[in-house]
Formats: sequence, structure tokens, C-alpha cells
Amino acid sequence: MRSRITAGPAGRHGFTLIELLVVIAIIAILAAILFPVFARARENARKSTCQSNIKQLALGVLQYAQDYDERLPRHCIQPAGADPSMWTGMVQPYVRNTGVTQCPSNPTPRNAARGCGGYGYNLSTLANGTAVGCGNRQLADIEKPAGLLMICESGDGTAATAWLGYWTRETDTADPSYLHPTGRHMEGSNV
Repeated sequence: MRSRITAGPAGRHGFTLIELLVVIAIIAILAAILFPVFARARENARKSTCQSNIKQLALGVLQYAQDYDERLPRHCIQPAGADPSMWTGMVQPYVRNTGVTQCPSNPTPRNAARGCGGYGYNLSTLANGTAVGCGNRQLADIEKPAGLLMICESGDGTAATAWLGYWTRETDTADPSYLHPTGRHMEGSNV
């Protein structure tokens, strides 16, 4: 003899199609609301990492200056017959982590020729040769150091923002993107 075993009340065997569609629609709406929140949180984490990288590079520059008679590093040194050494290479022994030279929000890979992955070192000089930036200057010679950018986010190495890794003059050109800090973090820039 066989007996029939039923798992639930008679006439009700599962969810209807409408009920399933309503649940799927609710999940889709919640996902649409939460995905931008997660993206913003991820970008805030990248921004914090970038701020830490800039701080580490700035501390490395100051430690370099302590070892070299209070003189800040040049943007580049190229001994005869040798490859150039960029400012990031001069600061490298003080930061010990090559990862700090790459902004986590910079989609462009680290530019080996310029030694940087999205950070610029202020080397500005006026047309008459007067130094207004940091490059190869003694700390005591810098007037109003609190108002001077030392390191901030720079271009990505494309033609419009070709000065990835350093600035060489004042930002007074006709091209508004030329030599200016790059807004990588929610249209803002770390300095």
C-alpha cells in the first residue's frame, strides 16, 4: 500500500509569478539605491589613501632636505651618460614603498620616465628665473611656506596634462588643464 504525504495545506504549492516579480523589483530598487553609496565609499577610501601617499611623499622630501643641508630635491638629476633620477627616486629611500607614488584613483599606470603615478612636485619658477616653487631651494629661502603647494595630484601624462610628476613654471598658460592639480576624487584634488 502506498500513502500520499503532502508538505503543506492543500491548494498552496509555492509563490505566484506576481509575488516573485514584486520581490525582484524591490531588490533591484534597493540595489540601485545602494550601488552609488558603495561607489562613493570606495572613492572616499581611495581619497584617504591618496592623502596618506601625499603626506608620506612630503615627509620624505623634508627628510631628504634634512640630509642635504636643508635643500629640497630637484625635479631631476641626470649625470653624464646615465638615466635621469626623478624627485621620487631621490625621496624613495625615505618612504621605502614605491606604492606611495601611485594615486589609487589614477587610471594611468605609473610613468617610469617621470617617476610618478599622478603626483606633482612644485618646481615653479617665474619667467625672470625667480624660484617660487620648491625645487632645489633651501627651506629657509621659501617665503610663506604655508601658502605653497609642495606636492599635489598632477596630470595623467596625456598630451593635455603632460607634466605628470612635476611642474616647471607658473600655471599661467591659456590651456586651463595645463599644469593644474587634477580633480580625481569626486571632482576634487588632494594637496
